[in-house]
Amino acid sequence: MDPITIGAAFAVAKAAVAGVKEAIALGHEIQDCYKDISAFFTAQGEIQAAVIQQEHDQKLGKPVQKDATAEALDAMFASRQMFKMEVELREALIYGSGNESGLYEEMCQRRDAIIQARRKALEAEAYEIRQRQYAIKRKKEQRIQNIQEWLAVVLGVSISSFIMYAVWWMFRQGGDE
Repeated sequence: MDPITIGAAFAVAKAAVAGVKEAIALGHEIQDCYKDISAFFTAQGEIQAAVIQQEHDQKLGKPVQKDATAEALDAMFASRQMFKMEVELREALIYGSGNESGLYEEMCQRRDAIIQARRKALEAEAYEIRQRQYAIKRKKEQRIQNIQEWLAVVLGVSISSFIMYAVWWMFRQGGDE
């Protein structure tokens, strides 16, 4: 994910947190804040997906656009900012609406399950790609080994034939004198 898209996701997340806080302060129900809550978690998901995709690309050995320091700074900044905004949202949801106190925990559990499923899918894909690459490498090594074995057989038969011919020739030459 490029810096412009991450910046847009941050802006959406900030606006969503502000919208939820304002709606709760005005006495609205949590259900009235659904769009803002959804927008926050969508933005958070986009940023997390970018981080996961970046890790996935690194595991596959794809070239990285930035240097390691810039990449680490972006990931650290995104992580800290989203954590702060999530704390604000959590506090607004828990303390601002007494009748929906378990809502946040349930959302987090479901979100974590979805993130884990996505991460496992990406890891499984990377594992399959590595297995295919390993299988191709094994086939190539097996092919090379087969060629070497056949060359050894041909060379051995050739040398044996030459030795047998040389012995035959020596007996034939030695018997003529």
